[in-house]
Amino acid sequence: MAQILLVLLALTSLIYYFKYKPPLALNKPLKWLVVALLLSFLCVLPNLFVQSDLQTWRYNLRVLNMPLIYLLGAVILICLSAISLQLNYKPIFYSMAFTCVINGVIALIQKIGLAIARTDGFSTIVGFATLSSIAILGCYIYAIYYASKNEKIAFTLAMLLGFFVLLFSATRSAWIAFVCTFLILSICILTLQKSLHALPYMLVLTFMFTGMFFCNQVLETKHLIQAPRAISQSFKQDLELYEHKNPDSSIGARLARWREAMAIVRLSPLFGMSLSTKCKHLEEIVKLAHSYRKANTIDCTEKYDNQIFNTLARTGFFGLGVLLLLWGVIFTLFWRTLKTHTATSLLMLSMLCFYIVLGIGFDPFSFFIEGSFFVGLVALGALEVKSAVTPDFRHTVA
Repeated sequence: MAQILLVLLALTSLIYYFKYKPPLALNKPLKWLVVALLLSFLCVLPNLFVQSDLQTWRYNLRVLNMPLIYLLGAVILICLSAISLQLNYKPIFYSMAFTCVINGVIALIQKIGLAIARTDGFSTIVGFATLSSIAILGCYIYAIYYASKNEKIAFTLAMLLGFFVLLFSATRSAWIAFVCTFLILSICILTLQKSLHALPYMLVLTFMFTGMFFCNQVLETKHLIQAPRAISQSFKQDLELYEHKNPDSSIGARLARWREAMAIVRLSPLFGMSLSTKCKHLEEIVKLAHSYRKANTIDCTEKYDNQIFNTLARTGFFGLGVLLLLWGVIFTLFWRTLKTHTATSLLMLSMLCFYIVLGIGFDPFSFFIEGSFFVGLVALGALEVKSAVTPDFRHTVA
C-alpha cells in the first residue's frame, strides 16, 4: 500500500508541475535532500552495465525496485517545492491511532484465533512490525503534546493495542529498535520541554509496555499461546549451532551472510557486485569468507539482514557513502526545526532512529514496503518544514 500511495503522489506531483509550471523553490536543505535521494538511485546503476548481454541485464534489473522509490521521492520534492504545505496534525495522528487499533486487532486474531506463531498482518512480518512501531511513536508524540485528557486515554489504549503487533511478530530487531527509539524520543521530549511534566506519563506507559512483554513471555512459556520460536531457535541456541559450523539458524545465517558480504567488498570494494556477478563468483566468495554455507544453496538475490552489509555488498563504499549522506541530511533537516515544527520533526527523527537501529538485523532502507513508507513520510515532512523557513510561496495547500 505504501508504495502505491507513493507512486500516486509522484504522478500527482508531476501533473501539478506540468499543469501550473510553478517556479522551483528548493532551499539549501531541500537541495541536499534531493541530491541524496538522486544519488541513492544512481549508485546502483554502475553494476547494471558490468555485463553487456541482455539476459544478464534483465536479471540485474530487480535491484532497481527500491532505488526507483528514492527517485520518486526526489521527483516529489522538486515538483512540489513551490507549495507551502501546512499539515493538519489531528487527522494524521488520529490515523496513526486507528492504525494501531486495527493492526493490534489483526495481531490478536492471528495469534489467538488462528494460532499463527508470528503475526504478519497478511503482509510481511517485519513490515507489519515496522509500520505499527512508527504509528505507536506518532501516537506517543501526540498524547504528550496535543491530546486532551480523554484523547490521552484513547491514544494510550491505541498504543497498547499496537504494541501487541510488536509482541506477536516476535521480531527481535524491531524490539531493539523500538526500545532504543522510545527511550531516545522520551529524553528528547523532556529536554525540549525543559520540564518533567511528561515524565509520570512516560513511566506509566513504560511500565505497561514492560508488563505486557513479560506477561507474553509467561503465556508462551506455559504454552497458553503459540510460541513464535521453538527452543532450538533461541538466540543462545543459534550461536551454539553456528559455533558447531551449522549456520542453519536465524543468527547463524545472518553471521554467514555478513561474512560473505565482507568477502564481496574485498573483491569489489568501490561499487559492490551485481546479482549476476555474485552468482558467477559464489564459490570464490564462500571460500574467501570461510562460510559454512555451500555455494549451491545460496540465493543470489538474497539480502544480508543488515543495512550496512547489504549496502556494501550491493553498491560498495560508494553506496555506503550515499547512505550515510542520506541519513545525515535527514537528521540535520529535522533537527534544526525541532522548535518550530516539533511534532513533524520528532516523528521524522524517531522514524530515522528506528530504521537505523532496525538496520542492525534487517535492511529497511532496501526493502520496498518499509522504504516506500520512509521516503513518502520524509518527503511530506520536508515540504512542511521547508515551508516554515520560507512561507511566501505562490501555491498553498492547507
